Amino acid sequence: MPVPLLGWNAPRAEWLAARRGGLGASDVSAALGFSTYRTPWQVAAEKTNLLLPPDDAGPAAQLGTDLEPWIVEQAPKLLGQDVARTPHMLYAHDQHEWRRCSPDAFSADGWCVQAKTSGLATPGYPHQWADGGIPLGYELQVWWEIHVMDTPGCHLIALGAGMGLIHRPGVRDMGIEHALVAQVDPWWKDHVVNGIEPPLGAPDTDMMKYLYPRAVKPETDLTGTAIEHWVAEYASARDDEKAAKARKDEAGANVKRLIGDATVAKSNGKKVATWPSPPSGKRALYI
Repeated sequence: MPVPLLGWNAPRAEWLAARRGGLGASDVSAALGFSTYRTPWQVAAEKTNLLLPPDDAGPAAQLGTDLEPWIVEQAPKLLGQDVARTPHMLYAHDQHEWRRCSPDAFSADGWCVQAKTSGLATPGYPHQWADGGIPLGYELQVWWEIHVMDTPGCHLIALGAGMGLIHRPGVRDMGIEHALVAQVDPWWKDHVVNGIEPPLGAPDTDMMKYLYPRAVKPETDLTGTAIEHWVAEYASARDDEKAAKARKDEAGANVKRLIGDATVAKSNGKKVATWPSPPSGKRALYI
């Protein structure tokens, strides 16, 4: 049976501290590289106290939080059974305390219920919902929640932009569950317990500005590190960027020359480019 960790009246600081002590369902999808909001490096940095977990939610996350109670209220109509709020806000796996989750509710059939929003404040994933599908980030959260809560399944109920309320049942599959744990368990041991940093990605560049807002010493000796590799990578990418811009400008000049004083360019009955004249400002090419 899952172990209750925090009640709904727990102070915010206690909630943030509990988040740092384990991997929740949304942490898992981010740790495995399937989040548009956080990178694996950022998750590890939060769990090792290098970064504080985000306290102020962005627009999409805040909208999801605000709509969550309403979505849970609609759940009985979609499921045809009673749905009740979970007795506690945060739970841990009974054998592995760092495996954690926060289900939104329980249904009468003993399944957990997870309320989500998709594409309401930012572009969503309508194609991933097609044909009974679930966006992969949400699917990983469902499997993790089933694992931690030791339930037969999880009802995912989402409010999607242009789709209304969506119900996707996730039935427990031990093969999928074992495969997920087999990825997450070594991730936790390597990057949190042993402190090995995951590779940084492009979104992490802003985090470096946050960690090191100003220089405080004149120089540092990085002999024996990967500094020369990354300096060479940066220089190569910068040169590629310059070359790509030159190719783009060359192509743009040729397109504009062919369009001339027209607005729309067509080829074989298909619109291929536009070069409109705005009421004020310069003409901008759209391809």
